[in-house]
Amino acid sequence: MAANLGISATELRPLRALLVCGGCCHDYPVQKDVLKRGIESRARITVDTVQQGGTSKESQIPLYENPNWAKGYDVVIHDECFGAVADTNWISRILAPHRAGLPGVNLHCAVHSYRAAPGELWQEYLGLRSMKHGKAEPIRIRTVDVRHPITQGLNWRDWVTGNEELYNNVQVLTGKSLATGTQTAPEKKDKAGKVIPAKETTNIVAWTNEYGPKKTRIFSTTIGHNNATVQDDRYLDLVARAVLWSVD
Repeated sequence: MAANLGISATELRPLRALLVCGGCCHDYPVQKDVLKRGIESRARITVDTVQQGGTSKESQIPLYENPNWAKGYDVVIHDECFGAVADTNWISRILAPHRAGLPGVNLHCAVHSYRAAPGELWQEYLGLRSMKHGKAEPIRIRTVDVRHPITQGLNWRDWVTGNEELYNNVQVLTGKSLATGTQTAPEKKDKAGKVIPAKETTNIVAWTNEYGPKKTRIFSTTIGHNNATVQDDRYLDLVARAVLWSVD
């Protein structure tokens, strides 16, 4: 029947995604399962998950020891938190499949991973450099490119999250903004009793990039620290649509 309908075996095959997570600061045992279920329920995608590296920022996980670590996958979702890994040869091994054309989707701390390395290997892949974040407070997200294939199908344009970390934008390289986030630090007093007024900060929180000679499609978002955000349908819709866009 498939042949009569003009549908190839490739078109019938679900997309294969690899979700890589691990490292410090996040509830990966819960979040990896939420992401897997959320993506698979929204699209014809099979998500395999790998959680390695314990809770250290310095782990060089066994997965990446194999130079063919991404073989057989249509897209990789990076959700790891290894900000202290500075080995440029190691990072180049992670990036090799993406330079060769394998799409990538990067969630939250993946943006801060590998930032200790000299140069901008990981940042060129992302299209943006971020180095730190403030305290967890609600973020007011605003879609700035409503015509992009990722955002135009969402049922929201603005969204106020629960407590989340707003990552800074040290430098926008080649990334193209899809959404910004604004966070207000409340008024407070310093140790001398002086009042520090409330401060409002706005940064890019979701963007796309074309990476390497193949102009590989890359999507990144800095949102997704807490379980409540990862479990939110708005977040899962965004991630699922980003995965689909990345594989065109």
